[in-house]
Amino acid sequence: MERRKFLQILGKGFFVSSFSGVFPTAAFGKTAFDYALEGQNFLQNGAYHKAIEVLLKAVEMDSESDWAYGLLGRSYRALHKEAEAVDAFRKAVRLNPEDVYSRMMIEMITQKPVPRLQKETEPLTPLEIKARKEEADILASLESDEELTYKVKRVVIDAGHGGFDSGAVGRNGLKEKDVTLDLARMLHQKIENEGKIKPFLTRTDDYYVPLSDRTTIANQFQADLFISIHVNASKNRSAQGSETYYCSETASNREAARVASLENSVLKYDEPIKAKEGYIDIEEILFRFEQRLNWKESGVFASTFQKRIEEKLPLKSRGVNAANFFVLRRARMPSILLEIGFISNSDDEFRLGQRTFRQRIVDSVAWGL
Repeated sequence: MERRKFLQILGKGFFVSSFSGVFPTAAFGKTAFDYALEGQNFLQNGAYHKAIEVLLKAVEMDSESDWAYGLLGRSYRALHKEAEAVDAFRKAVRLNPEDVYSRMMIEMITQKPVPRLQKETEPLTPLEIKARKEEADILASLESDEELTYKVKRVVIDAGHGGFDSGAVGRNGLKEKDVTLDLARMLHQKIENEGKIKPFLTRTDDYYVPLSDRTTIANQFQADLFISIHVNASKNRSAQGSETYYCSETASNREAARVASLENSVLKYDEPIKAKEGYIDIEEILFRFEQRLNWKESGVFASTFQKRIEEKLPLKSRGVNAANFFVLRRARMPSILLEIGFISNSDDEFRLGQRTFRQRIVDSVAWGL
């Protein structure tokens, strides 16, 4: 049985007598839900082999659980068993077509390498002829004296945190993950309605996406800009306002280092990719060169963007800062991280909980773009 249905039945107040009648296995031993929940705990603690073992039991007992198949896919992927992971994610999507995360994982894993170019002796296809013409036009423009301008046509919006990672929590219970998701959705809708920029989301619901996967999504969508939305928190309850960050090896000040450390703390849930000993990754060397250029462009964009949103943003401007944010490191385009308000401040928390206030924030960010 799916977790959603399970929780719905529990929510109706069934007692043990009626519960055992509906789920006879629960009265005598573990249910599929129990195994799936156990598998999720193993997954979060990095015990991937144990997670797979119990999750296989879960799907054997309940072959209709898209939740269990999704967890199984994540466990296989953590062990680099790509074929098994794709199979599990595909089963999850078949059971639940709205499972955006599993769809995304399938696309990421099944990406095929770029095919080799055909020999010159073979006739060119219409698409190749068009590509060559575009390449020639670009080269001609580079050789001309015309100024080249950078235009944002695609933007990936990242709602910080999600799922078991609630982010910062205010005194009155407002969770950062809920605020960022709502702001990201609203911003996506507004940009899409305006029709000038094509927006994409890294997550569309309350689930956890690893930090490294968030920029992978932006890279796959070939975005021109990546924006990660967060809400700040501080031991200083009087701290207020918003600020824009871009990625840098070193933090611009202690406060920036603290914010980056807070946002990077979720890295403990991500599985690091280990390179083989003695392996020289040429692509990585080239990427690092490109990375520095993108970070420089990010700094320029962040400064211009922050000045622009100050005109409309209903929060005090705390300026622009740089720090080593892992969620921005692997982006192949200019990228910024927005800290919108302080959830630790009672006034900011109250305002961030208001729909009308969130709309004003979204309008300001869209104006900044």
